[in-house]
Amino acid sequence: MTQSQTSMTSPIGDFFTVRDHFPVNLIALDSADNIPDEDAFIAEIPELFTIASSMAESDQQQLQSIKVEQSSGSALVAFLEQQHKRMNILLGYMLRNEDDPEYRFEGVEYGGGGIRIVNDSPLTEDQTFQAKLFFKEEALAIYCYLRAEKSEPEENGDTYLCTLSFAQIREEDQELLIRASLHAQSRQLKERSKQRREQKESDSLSSKS
Repeated sequence: MTQSQTSMTSPIGDFFTVRDHFPVNLIALDSADNIPDEDAFIAEIPELFTIASSMAESDQQQLQSIKVEQSSGSALVAFLEQQHKRMNILLGYMLRNEDDPEYRFEGVEYGGGGIRIVNDSPLTEDQTFQAKLFFKEEALAIYCYLRAEKSEPEENGDTYLCTLSFAQIREEDQELLIRASLHAQSRQLKERSKQRREQKESDSLSSKS
């Protein structure tokens, strides 16, 4: 797979998705014809987004390789993981400057096929957008194009859950997004397990008092 390879993906429902909150920038296009071809798309991706993707891909591979060679508690592994976290903090700070409040929407679900956002009004079906997706936990930002599929009213009746599928995205970014969704699921499962454990301990103490 080459650095410039892009993907015209399947609908969001064909991929695993995870519920998580993340900022999204959406700039509406006048027409789907305004989506650039592959070469133009690659050329217009902001350099910081390319750097973030490259770091996310290479760092994880190298860390995993070193972990295989070293014991899990080795000083080298601990040092490299700490350096990796520091770099992610710095990169995350830089990426926040790319998040424009004027075009910000609230993302609530994502996966390899697209995203879902919450909005005060429905999006026009087949409306296309230039998009930036930000994932703080992964120090990851994705530059892509999205197409609105459907908008459904939520239970509160005041907002809409809007589904958007990828119209243009680099394949390596799509893979990073899939990996980020699996990491998010793992964090959520650990947090739920921790909450159940704390609740059980709390109930046990209450019963003894």
